[in-house]
Amino acid sequence: MVKVVASTIRLPEEAKVMLSGYAKVYELPNLSEPELVKLLGEVNALLCWCGNDFDLTRWVRHMPNLEVIQTFSAGVDHLPYSSIPGNVKIYSNAGAYSVPVAEHAWALILTLAKGTHSRLMDRGHYLNDPAYSPRQLTGRNLLVLGTGGIGGEVARIGKLAFNMHTIGINRSGRLAQYFDEVHPISELRGVLPRADVMVIALPLTKYTRGLLGETELNLLPENAIVVNVARGDIVKEEDLYNVLTRRRGLRFATDVFWDYGSGESLSPRTGLLNLPNFIGTPHIAGGAQPDIARNAIIMAASNLVKYLKGEGALNEVNRSDYV
Repeated sequence: MVKVVASTIRLPEEAKVMLSGYAKVYELPNLSEPELVKLLGEVNALLCWCGNDFDLTRWVRHMPNLEVIQTFSAGVDHLPYSSIPGNVKIYSNAGAYSVPVAEHAWALILTLAKGTHSRLMDRGHYLNDPAYSPRQLTGRNLLVLGTGGIGGEVARIGKLAFNMHTIGINRSGRLAQYFDEVHPISELRGVLPRADVMVIALPLTKYTRGLLGETELNLLPENAIVVNVARGDIVKEEDLYNVLTRRRGLRFATDVFWDYGSGESLSPRTGLLNLPNFIGTPHIAGGAQPDIARNAIIMAASNLVKYLKGEGALNEVNRSDYV
Protein backbone atom coordinates (compact mmCIF):
# COMPACT_ATOMS: atom_id res chain seq x y z
CA MET A 1 0.00 0.00 0.00
CA VAL A 2 1.29 3.47 -0.88
CA LYS A 3 2.19 5.58 2.13
CA VAL A 4 0.60 8.97 2.76
CA VAL A 5 2.81 11.91 3.78
CA ALA A 6 1.38 15.17 5.08
CA SER A 7 3.35 18.40 5.44
CA THR A 8 2.11 21.18 7.70
CA ILE A 9 3.71 23.74 5.39
CA ARG A 10 3.97 24.19 1.64
CA LEU A 11 7.04 22.33 0.46
CA PRO A 12 9.69 23.40 -2.04
CA GLU A 13 9.13 21.67 -5.36
CA GLU A 14 12.35 19.71 -4.94
CA ALA A 15 11.08 18.20 -1.69
CA LYS A 16 7.71 17.29 -3.20
CA VAL A 17 9.32 15.56 -6.15
CA MET A 18 11.66 13.66 -3.86
CA LEU A 19 8.84 12.40 -1.65
CA SER A 20 6.36 11.67 -4.43
CA GLY A 21 8.49 8.81 -5.66
CA TYR A 22 7.67 6.91 -2.47
CA ALA A 23 4.37 8.29 -1.15
CA LYS A 24 1.32 10.39 -1.83
CA VAL A 25 2.17 13.90 -0.63
CA TYR A 26 -0.34 16.42 0.76
CA GLU A 27 0.20 19.94 2.03
CA LEU A 28 -2.14 20.70 4.91
CA PRO A 29 -2.40 24.49 4.34
CA ASN A 30 -4.25 23.70 1.11
CA LEU A 31 -7.09 21.91 2.93
CA SER A 32 -10.31 22.98 4.60
CA GLU A 33 -10.92 21.61 8.11
CA PRO A 34 -13.30 18.82 6.94
CA GLU A 35 -10.76 17.83 4.29
CA LEU A 36 -8.00 17.94 6.93
CA VAL A 37 -9.85 15.62 9.32
CA LYS A 38 -10.53 13.15 6.51
CA LEU A 39 -6.90 13.16 5.31
CA LEU A 40 -5.39 12.81 8.78
CA GLY A 41 -7.08 9.44 9.12
CA GLU A 42 -4.91 8.18 6.25
CA VAL A 43 -1.60 9.84 7.12
CA ASN A 44 1.39 7.59 7.81
CA ALA A 45 4.12 10.25 8.00
CA LEU A 46 4.00 13.85 9.19
CA LEU A 47 6.49 16.58 8.26
CA CYS A 48 6.20 19.55 10.60
CA TRP A 49 7.78 22.20 12.74
CA CYS A 50 5.11 20.95 15.16
CA GLY A 51 4.79 24.37 16.76
CA ASN A 52 2.58 27.18 15.56
CA ASP A 53 2.17 25.46 12.20
CA PHE A 54 0.30 22.47 13.60
CA ASP A 55 -1.30 21.73 16.97
CA LEU A 56 -0.11 18.16 17.37
CA THR A 57 -1.88 17.73 20.71
CA ARG A 58 -5.21 18.55 19.07
CA TRP A 59 -4.85 16.62 15.82
CA VAL A 60 -2.83 13.52 16.62
CA ARG A 61 -5.92 11.68 17.88
CA HIS A 62 -7.28 11.93 14.33
CA MET A 63 -4.20 10.08 12.99
CA PRO A 64 -4.63 6.36 13.81
CA ASN A 65 -2.23 5.30 11.04
CA LEU A 66 0.60 7.65 11.97
CA GLU A 67 3.97 5.87 11.97
CA VAL A 68 6.55 8.63 11.94
CA ILE A 69 7.06 12.33 12.59
CA GLN A 70 9.93 14.13 10.88
CA THR A 71 10.52 17.64 12.21
CA PHE A 72 11.89 20.53 10.21
CA SER A 73 13.54 21.79 13.39
CA ALA A 74 16.76 20.47 14.89
CA GLY A 75 15.49 20.89 18.44
CA VAL A 76 12.60 18.72 19.58
CA ASP A 77 12.16 19.83 23.19
CA HIS A 78 8.88 21.53 22.27
CA LEU A 79 7.06 18.37 21.15
CA PRO A 80 4.03 17.24 23.21
CA TYR A 81 5.46 13.79 23.94
CA SER A 82 2.60 12.79 26.24
CA SER A 83 0.18 13.18 23.29
CA ILE A 84 2.24 11.23 20.74
CA PRO A 85 1.53 7.46 20.75
CA GLY A 86 4.52 5.43 21.88
CA ASN A 87 4.73 3.45 18.64
CA VAL A 88 5.29 6.59 16.53
CA LYS A 89 8.92 7.14 15.59
CA ILE A 90 10.24 10.71 15.79
CA TYR A 91 13.17 12.05 13.79
CA SER A 92 14.73 15.47 14.28
CA ASN A 93 16.46 17.59 11.65
CA ALA A 94 19.75 17.72 13.55
CA GLY A 95 22.59 19.04 11.43
CA ALA A 96 20.41 21.04 9.06
CA TYR A 97 21.45 24.37 10.58
CA SER A 98 25.04 23.65 11.59
CA VAL A 99 26.85 26.08 9.29
CA PRO A 100 24.65 29.20 9.68
CA VAL A 101 24.26 28.75 13.44
CA ALA A 102 28.01 28.26 13.89
CA GLU A 103 28.65 31.38 11.80
CA HIS A 104 26.24 33.32 13.98
CA ALA A 105 27.95 32.01 17.12
CA TRP A 106 31.24 33.33 15.81
CA ALA A 107 29.69 36.68 14.96
CA LEU A 108 28.64 36.97 18.59
CA ILE A 109 32.02 35.76 19.88
CA LEU A 110 33.88 38.34 17.79
CA THR A 111 31.47 41.10 18.77
CA LEU A 112 32.09 40.45 22.45
CA ALA A 113 35.82 39.78 22.07
CA LYS A 114 36.47 43.08 20.31
CA GLY A 115 33.92 45.06 22.29
CA THR A 116 32.03 46.24 19.22
CA HIS A 117 28.78 46.02 21.16
CA SER A 118 29.91 49.23 22.88
CA ARG A 119 28.90 52.70 21.73
CA LEU A 120 31.63 54.37 23.76
CA MET A 121 33.60 56.87 21.71
CA ASP A 122 35.98 57.70 24.52
CA ARG A 123 39.08 55.68 23.66
CA GLY A 124 40.45 55.47 27.18
CA HIS A 125 37.11 54.44 28.67
CA TYR A 126 36.56 51.90 25.91
CA LEU A 127 39.97 50.29 26.32
CA ASN A 128 39.76 50.09 30.11
CA ASP A 129 36.14 49.08 30.67
CA PRO A 130 36.10 45.31 31.40
CA ALA A 131 32.72 45.00 29.63
CA TYR A 132 34.13 46.28 26.32
CA SER A 133 37.94 46.21 26.19
CA PRO A 134 39.23 44.22 23.18
CA ARG A 135 40.56 40.71 23.74
CA GLN A 136 42.62 38.37 21.59
CA LEU A 137 41.15 35.03 20.56
CA THR A 138 44.06 33.39 18.76
CA GLY A 139 45.63 30.60 20.79
CA ARG A 140 43.01 30.68 23.54
CA ASN A 141 40.91 27.81 24.89
CA LEU A 142 37.51 27.21 23.28
CA LEU A 143 35.05 25.07 25.24
CA VAL A 144 32.04 23.81 23.30
CA LEU A 145 29.12 22.19 25.08
CA GLY A 146 27.82 19.75 22.47
CA THR A 147 30.03 18.12 19.84
CA GLY A 148 27.34 17.49 17.19
CA GLY A 149 26.82 19.40 13.95
CA ILE A 150 26.76 22.94 15.35
CA GLY A 151 29.35 22.32 18.04
CA GLY A 152 31.68 20.60 15.60
CA GLU A 153 31.45 23.49 13.13
CA VAL A 154 32.10 26.01 15.91
CA ALA A 155 35.20 24.02 16.89
CA ARG A 156 36.37 23.72 13.28
CA ILE A 157 36.29 27.49 12.82
CA GLY A 158 38.00 28.06 16.16
CA LYS A 159 40.80 25.65 15.35
CA LEU A 160 41.41 26.59 11.71
CA ALA A 161 40.82 30.34 11.92
CA PHE A 162 42.15 31.14 15.40
CA ASN A 163 44.42 28.21 16.28
CA MET A 164 42.42 27.65 19.45
CA HIS A 165 42.71 24.65 21.74
CA THR A 166 39.29 23.05 21.44
CA ILE A 167 37.63 21.26 24.36
CA GLY A 168 34.33 19.46 23.90
CA ILE A 169 31.64 18.30 26.28
CA ASN A 170 29.19 15.55 25.34
CA ARG A 171 27.31 12.81 27.11
CA SER A 172 29.85 10.02 26.63
CA GLY A 173 33.17 11.86 26.47
CA ARG A 174 33.82 10.26 23.07
CA LEU A 175 36.34 12.18 20.95
CA ALA A 176 34.90 14.11 18.01
CA GLN A 177 36.43 15.74 14.93
CA TYR A 178 38.04 19.17 15.44
CA PHE A 179 38.30 18.72 19.19
CA ASP A 180 41.66 18.36 20.94
CA GLU A 181 39.95 16.78 23.92
CA VAL A 182 36.42 15.76 24.86
CA HIS A 183 35.00 15.16 28.33
CA PRO A 184 31.70 13.69 29.53
CA ILE A 185 29.16 16.14 30.84
CA SER A 186 29.82 14.83 34.36
CA GLU A 187 33.25 16.54 34.17
CA LEU A 188 31.90 19.94 33.09
CA ARG A 189 32.78 21.77 36.30
CA GLY A 190 36.35 20.56 36.05
CA VAL A 191 36.93 22.16 32.63
CA LEU A 192 34.99 25.41 33.07
CA PRO A 193 37.97 27.24 34.67
CA ARG A 194 39.95 26.66 31.44
CA ALA A 195 37.37 28.22 29.08
CA ASP A 196 38.40 31.56 27.60
CA VAL A 197 35.43 31.19 25.26
CA MET A 198 32.46 28.88 25.81
CA VAL A 199 29.75 28.09 23.27
CA ILE A 200 26.56 26.30 24.31
CA ALA A 201 25.33 24.00 21.51
CA LEU A 202 23.56 21.24 23.43
CA PRO A 203 19.99 20.10 22.89
CA LEU A 204 17.56 21.01 25.66
CA THR A 205 16.61 17.78 27.42
CA LYS A 206 15.61 16.86 30.94
CA TYR A 207 19.34 16.38 31.59
CA THR A 208 20.53 19.76 30.29
CA ARG A 209 17.72 22.03 31.52
CA GLY A 210 19.27 24.39 34.05
CA LEU A 211 22.72 22.89 33.48
CA LEU A 212 24.47 26.22 33.94
CA GLY A 213 23.68 28.10 37.11
CA GLU A 214 25.53 30.45 39.42
CA THR A 215 27.98 27.78 40.58
CA GLU A 216 29.01 26.83 37.05
CA LEU A 217 29.17 30.39 35.71
CA ASN A 218 31.38 31.46 38.59
CA LEU A 219 33.88 28.76 37.68
CA LEU A 220 34.60 30.52 34.37
CA PRO A 221 37.67 32.77 34.12
CA GLU A 222 37.20 36.42 34.99
CA ASN A 223 37.24 37.55 31.35
CA ALA A 224 35.46 34.60 29.74
CA ILE A 225 33.11 34.99 26.78
CA VAL A 226 29.97 32.82 26.67
CA VAL A 227 27.66 32.39 23.66
CA ASN A 228 24.41 30.41 23.67
CA VAL A 229 22.99 29.17 20.35
CA ALA A 230 21.16 26.17 21.84
CA ARG A 231 18.16 26.88 24.10
CA GLY A 232 17.69 29.58 26.71
CA ASP A 233 16.60 27.23 29.46
CA ILE A 234 19.96 25.44 29.56
CA VAL A 235 21.09 28.52 31.52
CA LYS A 236 19.33 29.63 34.70
CA GLU A 237 18.23 33.15 33.87
CA GLU A 238 18.27 34.71 37.34
CA ASP A 239 21.64 33.14 38.12
CA LEU A 240 23.03 34.52 34.87
CA TYR A 241 21.74 37.99 35.66
CA ASN A 242 23.24 37.92 39.15
CA VAL A 243 26.64 36.73 37.91
CA LEU A 244 26.84 39.25 35.05
CA THR A 245 25.83 42.05 37.40
CA ARG A 246 28.69 41.21 39.77
CA ARG A 247 31.27 40.28 37.12
CA ARG A 248 31.42 43.02 34.50
CA GLY A 249 34.32 41.29 32.73
CA LEU A 250 32.31 38.15 31.99
CA ARG A 251 30.50 38.64 28.69
CA PHE A 252 27.44 36.72 27.51
CA ALA A 253 25.64 36.67 24.17
CA THR A 254 22.59 34.66 23.19
CA ASP A 255 20.42 34.01 20.16
CA VAL A 256 17.95 32.01 22.26
CA PHE A 257 15.76 33.05 25.16
CA TRP A 258 13.70 31.55 27.94
CA ASP A 259 10.33 29.84 27.80
CA TYR A 260 7.90 30.93 30.50
CA GLY A 261 5.26 28.37 29.58
CA SER A 262 3.88 29.70 26.31
CA GLY A 263 6.93 29.54 24.05
CA GLU A 264 10.19 31.44 23.85
CA SER A 265 9.97 35.04 25.03
CA LEU A 266 12.32 37.72 23.68
CA SER A 267 11.74 39.80 26.82
CA PRO A 268 13.73 38.38 29.74
CA ARG A 269 12.11 38.65 33.15
CA THR A 270 15.38 39.95 34.55
CA GLY A 271 17.24 43.10 33.50
CA LEU A 272 19.65 41.26 31.23
CA LEU A 273 18.98 43.50 28.23
CA ASN A 274 20.20 46.52 30.22
CA LEU A 275 23.58 45.03 31.18
CA PRO A 276 26.68 46.22 29.31
CA ASN A 277 28.15 42.70 29.20
CA PHE A 278 25.06 41.05 27.68
CA ILE A 279 23.87 41.09 24.07
CA GLY A 280 21.09 39.19 22.35
CA THR A 281 19.74 38.52 18.88
CA PRO A 282 16.11 37.44 18.36
CA HIS A 283 16.59 33.74 17.45
CA ILE A 284 17.72 34.44 13.90
CA ALA A 285 20.78 32.18 13.58
CA GLY A 286 19.09 29.30 11.76
CA GLY A 287 15.73 28.77 10.10
CA ALA A 288 14.59 32.39 10.32
CA GLN A 289 16.53 32.98 7.09
CA PRO A 290 14.45 31.85 4.05
CA ASP A 291 17.25 30.19 2.08
CA ILE A 292 18.47 28.31 5.14
CA ALA A 293 14.92 27.24 6.04
CA ARG A 294 14.37 25.99 2.49
CA ASN A 295 17.53 23.86 2.59
CA ALA A 296 16.54 22.50 6.01
CA ILE A 297 13.08 21.53 4.74
CA ILE A 298 14.65 19.66 1.82
CA MET A 299 17.02 17.90 4.24
CA ALA A 300 14.07 16.82 6.41
CA ALA A 301 12.24 15.49 3.36
CA SER A 302 15.36 13.60 2.30
CA ASN A 303 15.60 11.96 5.71
CA LEU A 304 11.93 10.95 5.54
CA VAL A 305 12.61 9.37 2.14
CA LYS A 306 15.25 7.20 3.82
CA TYR A 307 12.60 6.06 6.28
CA LEU A 308 10.11 5.32 3.51
CA LYS A 309 12.75 3.32 1.63
CA GLY A 310 13.71 1.40 4.77
CA GLU A 311 17.29 2.64 4.54
CA GLY A 312 17.68 3.85 8.12
CA ALA A 313 16.68 7.45 8.72
CA LEU A 314 19.02 9.61 10.81
CA ASN A 315 18.50 11.40 14.13
CA GLU A 316 15.85 9.22 15.76
CA VAL A 317 14.70 10.88 18.96
CA ASN A 318 15.05 9.06 22.26
CA ARG A 319 11.89 10.00 24.15
CA SER A 320 13.49 9.16 27.49
CA ASP A 321 15.70 12.25 27.08
CA TYR A 322 12.61 14.43 27.26
CA VAL A 323 10.05 12.66 29.47
